Amino acid sequence: MANNHMQVSQGFRILLGALAPYIARELRTEFGDDWWKAAVIDTLYDDQKRDLPLSGEWAMLVDSLDIARCLLLFDLHWQRVFRKKLSIDHRTWAKELVGVRNKLAHLGGEDFTADDTWRALDTMSRLCEQIDPEGAEEIRVLLRTSRYGSANGSTTVTEGVPVTNTAVKVKKDGILRDTPINGLPSWRDVIEPHPDVAQGRYKNAEFAADLAQVARGEGAYEYRDPVEFFARTYVTEGMTGLLEQALRRVCGLDGEPVIQLKTAFGGGKTHSMLALYHMMRGRVSIDKIPNVKPVLERAGVNTLPKANVAVLVGTALDPTKSKRPSYMPGITINTLWGEMAAQLAESAGNPALYDLVKESDKKGVSPGSETLKNLFDAAAPCLILMDELVAYAKKIYGASGLPAGTFDNFISFIQEVTEAARASKNSLVVASIPESTIEIGGEAGKTALETIEHTFGRMESIWKPVAANEGFEVVRRRLFLDCKNPNARDAVCAAFSAMYNENETDFPIEARELEYKERMVSCYPIHPEVFDRLYKDWSTLERFQRTRGVLRLMAGVVYELWMGNDASLMIMPGSIPLDVPNVRDELTRHLSDNWNGIVDKEVDGKDSIPYKTDKNARYGRHLAARRVARTIMLGSAPTSREQATRGVESSRIRLGVVQPGENIAVFNDALNTLRNSLSFLYTNPSGDRFWYDSRPTLRKTADDRATQVSSSDVEYEIETRLRSLRKEAPFAGIHICPASSLDVPDEQTARLVILRPSDEYKATNQNNAAMTAVTDILNNRGNTPRIYRNMLAFIAPDQDLMASLKQAVRLYIAWKSIKDDSEDLNLDAAQNRETQNNLHRANETVDARIKEAYCWLLVPYIDKNVDMKTIVWDAITIRGGNESIIQKAAKKMRQNEAIIERWAPALLRMELDNILWRESDNIAIKQLWEYLCTYCYLPRLANENVLIDAIQAGVNSAEYFAIASGFDGTRYIDLKFNQYVGFIE
Repeated sequence: MANNHMQVSQGFRILLGALAPYIARELRTEFGDDWWKAAVIDTLYDDQKRDLPLSGEWAMLVDSLDIARCLLLFDLHWQRVFRKKLSIDHRTWAKELVGVRNKLAHLGGEDFTADDTWRALDTMSRLCEQIDPEGAEEIRVLLRTSRYGSANGSTTVTEGVPVTNTAVKVKKDGILRDTPINGLPSWRDVIEPHPDVAQGRYKNAEFAADLAQVARGEGAYEYRDPVEFFARTYVTEGMTGLLEQALRRVCGLDGEPVIQLKTAFGGGKTHSMLALYHMMRGRVSIDKIPNVKPVLERAGVNTLPKANVAVLVGTALDPTKSKRPSYMPGITINTLWGEMAAQLAESAGNPALYDLVKESDKKGVSPGSETLKNLFDAAAPCLILMDELVAYAKKIYGASGLPAGTFDNFISFIQEVTEAARASKNSLVVASIPESTIEIGGEAGKTALETIEHTFGRMESIWKPVAANEGFEVVRRRLFLDCKNPNARDAVCAAFSAMYNENETDFPIEARELEYKERMVSCYPIHPEVFDRLYKDWSTLERFQRTRGVLRLMAGVVYELWMGNDASLMIMPGSIPLDVPNVRDELTRHLSDNWNGIVDKEVDGKDSIPYKTDKNARYGRHLAARRVARTIMLGSAPTSREQATRGVESSRIRLGVVQPGENIAVFNDALNTLRNSLSFLYTNPSGDRFWYDSRPTLRKTADDRATQVSSSDVEYEIETRLRSLRKEAPFAGIHICPASSLDVPDEQTARLVILRPSDEYKATNQNNAAMTAVTDILNNRGNTPRIYRNMLAFIAPDQDLMASLKQAVRLYIAWKSIKDDSEDLNLDAAQNRETQNNLHRANETVDARIKEAYCWLLVPYIDKNVDMKTIVWDAITIRGGNESIIQKAAKKMRQNEAIIERWAPALLRMELDNILWRESDNIAIKQLWEYLCTYCYLPRLANENVLIDAIQAGVNSAEYFAIASGFDGTRYIDLKFNQYVGFIE
């Protein structure tokens, strides 16, 4: 006992080291530089502040605070200071520790029992956790030393101390029977699990729903009547787990006192809560609802309990109005806790139960966990169903003066009701929390959700994030005793390392390194790949606890393998028995409700495809198909769809299944077999990554494949379609997606250049890829300057519209790949029709999006009235219409006279008078055509014939010009004027 006294004293010393500076910091933040006088000296009574300095340096003032004063100040300033950052539980723990400190000071260490010591140190660590996690861990070291006699807890056994596990082991299906290689022992012969793990002392359950109508006796008969309800209800495995937990809890066994329902099981949230409601009220005998009998058997219960039930549905309650229930005359209900107490009082037939919260209900102040605990115990067994809490919280968020109280009091109630349920004997609180953004709503909904989730999640200690290289040690030490045979362990790890090095192309590079061998030794008997997948993939899921989540999962795994006489050399991803509900549920509890069915059908269990595949003699001895499927499931991290690269590589699948002495080819064949037979197993286009997904539809398959399509494939498809466009007048040449300016000829005919998909145009930003490309092509042909610049026009894709085009192309390629892979995917006739229809629609969508995206006609010109050298680009949109982009470009250029197919002689004479005849009275027709093809300040003619036609028309008139076959310096040879000219060379 004296040792217990010392442990508690040391715990207070550690707590003081965390609490004193924290309290001082918070008080200074609230009261300013005068914090010591205002918050300490002027607050404490004379006997409480005896020997305290009136002022001093920060360190001296902090050091002068003892644990008693810290706890007192914590309580005195709770409302103003500490409640802003800490939960109400922290105040409760502080008050409890005041009593512990007084007992320690006045009664001596002899009065501390082992349980009292455990409770005191546990409360200290809880109070310290959010303030100083490292200090909390120091206290937990004392706690473990007190309970187990070792700072490392019960997982460490002194060398030479015999450990006997008396559990009866049985052979289980899905577990390896024989070690794969002679001379190497199974992990079970090298290291033993802690007795707690070997006995399977772990829980799991989750759920969600809405009950207002049924609770009021309204709604459809099949929902109101329990017999009819269960007659029409298929009790899923998930619902079975929920009902089992509830039964065990209200019957005083080891069920969970608080259950958060965020993911619906089977019939959905409403259905599941209705199942609880009807089962717990005990209104019918078990004989009338036979599909619940297996639940009772699993729970170890003989008869249905009769529990008092309270139903709180946030959408059905109005926080702005008080309620005077007819079943309890003389009372007025204002709050959630008032409603709950009134319903329990009515159900129990004891109106006095409401009096426990009457004043709290009247004032809109949460009654506290102790009062609620007393209420629950008085109404026991009882069930509290809380639905649409976020919807209710949104109603009172930011509001004041409501009968229902404030948002903060609502949150306090949620905290206290969960604490009260845990502290009570056989009460159960079940609450639903929305998962979709639509249900959550705006800022108020988000804030409420975060707070409520945190409250219901308080049973999970707040730890610093544990890195993978720390986490495996935490898990190994918690789950296993010390290694009995280090030499055997080292031999096993050496055999694995040798296998990885001898088959280097089959396994990841890292597995061949010495460091990986050392990791295997450190992680033994759990293979490092298990930890890598849990910490790197699964821990990214919001609700997966990096430490406790892995502990719960692996505790269930180790228990099943230990009891099943597993003969594996190490516990690998392929060893995880996902056919066992406790193990499967621990993993899938973080996923949507349909994952249990996927696991049962496609991963593990007697009804699964891998199980049936293992009946093949080639696979069965090694359980190859199931081990591969389990490994893929562990490597899938199913809800992380936002990852750029999904799935687990084939090399890592082998890393997760193959043991020394086993044939690698067997597992490769099993993987290929599963790939061709599973509906929820996906692969990337190259076929070297695998993952499970919850949506088996072809559209989901197309979406997934679309994300794997490379940018180069997208651009190739667009370019291929563009190249199929036909040449249209007035363009003599169409140049599709030139890789460089060299691909566009420098000729004296009008040419239209369609830019590559990557050469995107942005109207609001002239510094874009399209302008870079057209400038280069206009000015150059390869390494030489371009001459005939006035013969070019360009079509460029719009930068903003290219995103939708590329996505459409990706979907087209994806659907095309599904059509091409229809046999491998085992598509039936309906699926083939769906594929063909979607492929047709995707094809049409791509064609339409190309017309939409390639909407910029870029035409170069020079404004001769401004600058005779600077090229100006006329960016013209060519949207709309059913014509091809070439036809639309031609039409727009004709309308804007950006290209001329018929030229009036008057316009030709105007150009001659303007610039061309300034230095001479004549010009050679060839030279004139050269000028027209070259200079962008001149009109752009479709071809030379347009010029010839204009000349012929002009010579045929006396108003414009004449032509001659030559000029000898003094006279024109063969001069023709005002006469018909039939041919011009």
